[in-house]
Amino acid sequence: MFWRLRQRVSRFCKDFVALPGELWEHGRAARKASGKSLLSQAIEMIALRWGKGRLAPYEYYEYCLFDDRRFSPGQKRAFLGRHMTYDLWELFDSHFWHAIANDKLVAYGLFDALQLPSPKLHALFHPIRRHGPLTAVRDGMQLGQFLREQALFPLVAKPVLGMWGKNVYAIERLERESDELVLTNGQRMAVTDFVVALEPLAKQGWIFQELLKPHPLLLELCGSRICSVRVVTLLDPEPIVISTLWKVAVGNAMADNYWEPGNLVGPIDPETGVVGRLFTGLGLQRRNVSEHPDTGKRLVGITLPDWEQVLELCREGTASLPGLKMQAWDIALTDQGPVMLEVNIIGGVRLPQLVVDAGMNRGPLREMLRKYGYMPS
Repeated sequence: MFWRLRQRVSRFCKDFVALPGELWEHGRAARKASGKSLLSQAIEMIALRWGKGRLAPYEYYEYCLFDDRRFSPGQKRAFLGRHMTYDLWELFDSHFWHAIANDKLVAYGLFDALQLPSPKLHALFHPIRRHGPLTAVRDGMQLGQFLREQALFPLVAKPVLGMWGKNVYAIERLERESDELVLTNGQRMAVTDFVVALEPLAKQGWIFQELLKPHPLLLELCGSRICSVRVVTLLDPEPIVISTLWKVAVGNAMADNYWEPGNLVGPIDPETGVVGRLFTGLGLQRRNVSEHPDTGKRLVGITLPDWEQVLELCREGTASLPGLKMQAWDIALTDQGPVMLEVNIIGGVRLPQLVVDAGMNRGPLREMLRKYGYMPS
């Protein structure tokens, strides 16, 4: 208890110290847009950081909570900050279950056992670990040999314990004459450079898996990259879908994660699978986008394929993980149907709130917070 209180006070102090910098960077633009004085912004940021949602100063500006015309005081208090993720872990999860979500090899093994579709694995790069009959690559020399002689391109390489889509490589082919890997965004890496890039995380492990092909509709609209959907669920006691959104890759991004500059995100109607809107950017830099910047095809208003199957797979997966009461599933819409890419613990509160301009402390999650003894404001 003391350690948890000390950690909470430490985080509050760090955010309090960061407040002047955020106010200096964003406060004047927010004042111009909303008419709210810098002093009023500072007071409101402190109140929201100290409140149940524990919003950091930068989140105040990301969600544009300075705008009283868009948000009432109660609506502002419904937003949850990133620090709340730790509380949700403590409230909802058995920590013994975290490895199932955090370790992709464990997750894919479970998906196979549950007959949930997942990407086909080609190899594992790790000094000692095995995974059944999967090809095991032990060191950099063996990795180079695998890429030159055994790898079935195209493929994806990603860390076993990776998060947020970082350090993911989508590889189109090997150019044998130059001994270079050609990535799906057109960039090239010498095989030796690629091996060097992967070696620092070798003890955590890397997996090599098939590069999925998008559903024909999405291939036409978005190009050849996978643009996945995220479905956030609760288990209380039956699976409940509380957020559905679409992530769209743009430009040179190899993944659809929203932190990649230019990528798009938007809400999906959970009943119909219709895309409501899409946008890019954060805070006052956010702008709506209706067409895909690369293809020029209209995306807003389309119905995503295989939507009922997506929801059914997520409900089935959620019910199979009773130690995780709040889950976020990333699903690829492929030419072979929906494929489960991963399940995340909690999954973060940022995107589900951004896409609907509303806090998550409402509806089923609010009731579940009450049930677990966390009294929301």
